[in-house]
Amino acid sequence: MGEHDDHPLMKQIRARATQQAQASSTPNSAANQQTSNAADDKTKKHPLTFKRKDDETNAQYYARGQQWIGAVDKRNRRYIALAELEIQLRNGKHVQNRTLQTHLTPAQYAAMLAAWEQQQLIRSGSSKKPHVIKYYEAELNRVQLQDIKAKDLHKRGHTEGAAAIEELCRAQLLDLRNKFNAAVTADPTLQQWLDRPIPAANNTLSTDDMPRSITSSSKSSKVVRKSKADTKLEAVQAAMRELEQD
Repeated sequence: MGEHDDHPLMKQIRARATQQAQASSTPNSAANQQTSNAADDKTKKHPLTFKRKDDETNAQYYARGQQWIGAVDKRNRRYIALAELEIQLRNGKHVQNRTLQTHLTPAQYAAMLAAWEQQQLIRSGSSKKPHVIKYYEAELNRVQLQDIKAKDLHKRGHTEGAAAIEELCRAQLLDLRNKFNAAVTADPTLQQWLDRPIPAANNTLSTDDMPRSITSSSKSSKVVRKSKADTKLEAVQAAMRELEQD
């Protein structure tokens, strides 16, 4: 084995084999307990230690360890590269898309592009807004006006009239929700024009529960306008979190 015998991984393998041999010969001794504890501590300090397969030779064990070390090193190098990009973006430095494409997975890069596309739609106003979205906004606005009228009637003591309008509003909201949900199901691209998912159908829907167009200036809108640098930074941070959870 020559030079392989001096490799840190092979030293770990030999040490682990010795500990296992001692444990099998004196399973109930205090010395074995100390050896076991030391082995546990060693495992915590050296996460590269892993069990040998029953039919695995030293050479095969070493080769498998090298592959495992290589995978961990590759992940760590990628994390460091992402962390450096995060620092650049936080400091207002320009990071090109091709650089991000190198360090993000295809799915992560595609998600970043989709996020920026939505930000562009937010800024587009009504120029690109689909007719279905415009219709939905108009209908939701009509129900909101009725809801305001109901609240005004309540303040003036007209409880029966207010209750009747509130009931009408709930029915109209549920009908609007069902029609619009069907439209989004038929054309999923409509969802990118909304600031939130369509709520579940129920008899307690309120106007505040309903999604708003991403171009809406309503106080109920949950849209957050971001710069291109912001979307890049969020993509890099999300990629780092994924690596941390692996």
